[in-house]
Amino acid sequence: MSFAKKKDGKTIGEGRKGKCRLYYSEKYKRYVVEKTVGDNFIRTKKGSRSRLKTLMDGYSTNRNSLKKETKFMLLMKIAKLDCCVEILEFASHPFRIIMEYCEGGDLRKILDKYEVPVEDKLHMITYIIIALERIHRFGVIHGDLKCENIFLANKYKPGDYKNIKIKIGDFGLSEIGGDLVYGGTPGFMAPEVPIEGGSFESDIYSIGKVMLEIMTQLPVQMIQAINGSNIYSLKNKLPRLLDINKFYDIVIPCLNSDKRKRPTARELCKMLHMILKLCIIADDMNRTMLSNYKLGEIVPVDIHCHPLTLSNDDMRHYKGGGWYCSICQNKKHPYFNNILSFHCSKCQYDLCDRCILLHDYRIINDKMEERTPKGKKVYVSVHPHYLLLTGKEERQTDKDNGWTCNICKASACDSVYSFNCKECGYNVCSRCFETHFQVREEKCSCCSIF
Repeated sequence: MSFAKKKDGKTIGEGRKGKCRLYYSEKYKRYVVEKTVGDNFIRTKKGSRSRLKTLMDGYSTNRNSLKKETKFMLLMKIAKLDCCVEILEFASHPFRIIMEYCEGGDLRKILDKYEVPVEDKLHMITYIIIALERIHRFGVIHGDLKCENIFLANKYKPGDYKNIKIKIGDFGLSEIGGDLVYGGTPGFMAPEVPIEGGSFESDIYSIGKVMLEIMTQLPVQMIQAINGSNIYSLKNKLPRLLDINKFYDIVIPCLNSDKRKRPTARELCKMLHMILKLCIIADDMNRTMLSNYKLGEIVPVDIHCHPLTLSNDDMRHYKGGGWYCSICQNKKHPYFNNILSFHCSKCQYDLCDRCILLHDYRIINDKMEERTPKGKKVYVSVHPHYLLLTGKEERQTDKDNGWTCNICKASACDSVYSFNCKECGYNVCSRCFETHFQVREEKCSCCSIF
């Protein structure tokens, strides 16, 4: 965006509190935003006044009230919180605030304009939570958190999450310390605010809506209609995001109707840090695979009888969150949906970026022979006869193009060893070998069919 093409005095925002105008300031040698405060700027008190009648009873009273947003923003500046929109000066006739210009605009406009990548969304949310934690640590309740009051300092480019810098603005409803906040945006405001006033916990409720708005990119009206009681029924209808359970398990507690059960901003930081870490791992895995293969490229491998395709979640057609690698099984947790895999469309076989390096059957065979030498009897709990580690020359099978594991039903090429039954041709693959078998010199009762 070129500033030279902008016209001084361009209106860039208008709402119930006033109007925002963009112009170039010779004083600050940069573009700034002038927010002219309207008559209805004074926040509503509990059960009483609704708006400023004119300029009320005197300039000093009005100045103290209308200077509220500036006071908080200047406090942020003094505290060196660069996560907040910087206030440059305050003017009194008419009442207006001069603040820094955030080139990226507000977050709601970004969500309306772009299909934001998941990695960008996670970084945005993380920076917002970090900013909120710093604001709360400073003793400030924001009172009106929503995407329209969150800004990007730099022009946004999808996929360039390293250039994302979040700024929180519009502190017109904010309070310091134990003072309660009355007012906010319907649908983003915690249910207890109209009755008992807002608090640090009510900010957490609003930030839960903000996280939901960013990750799902649903219209504002739909986000406003979601609350702590109906999100459980809507959960399966909401967009599938990474490991869906992990994300919504963070949002749902924030929307709890009991404010005492909501997490703190610090606790949210810890939870999001883990998801962001997994997201970075996913990005590294995808980058590794795409450096050697193209999406949709056919990849023949020795350890599977069918060729594999480098696939994303749409190509895998899995239902539910995540997938498992067919070799390493990734036992701690399934891989995220947005991580690419080498996928077999015929038998739902998947390999991760590390296990594709083990595609040479000789590596698999050497590991199997090292663990259980040929000639050693292997008894499994699901088969009455002993098994032996067997190669393609010794295996009694009519299939020329491979064999199938009788436990998991996965197929492999002829060159891969299997644990084979000489009596009935029963085969067990290396993966099921790790899970189901027991190595014994002699048969015992635990190895019989039950």
